[in-house]
Amino acid sequence: MRDNLIPAVAFVMIGFTVPASAADIGYVQEPVSEVYTQAGPLPLQAAVDIANGIGLVSVSNTNKWGNEWQVEGYDIAGSYMEVDVDARTGAIVNVDR
Repeated sequence: MRDNLIPAVAFVMIGFTVPASAADIGYVQEPVSEVYTQAGPLPLQAAVDIANGIGLVSVSNTNKWGNEWQVEGYDIAGSYMEVDVDARTGAIVNVDR
């Protein structure tokens, strides 16, 4: 009986560890890359979402100036930040901190 107990316990312990280690192998998280595809000018909310994506957490003012949205606010550290987003393409034109 003793001769079979050690291999049986080892087999059970290996059975518990294999699924946990197998779940970690090969997991790759794809980077988020959303492309704005709606025809026409970029809406304000899309410009705010783009500014949020680069660190703006609190929006204090928005303004449309020519062909760009100016989104003003504060980053996570509480520092002032202004993000200029192209109103046609959604590209970030300028970031002032």
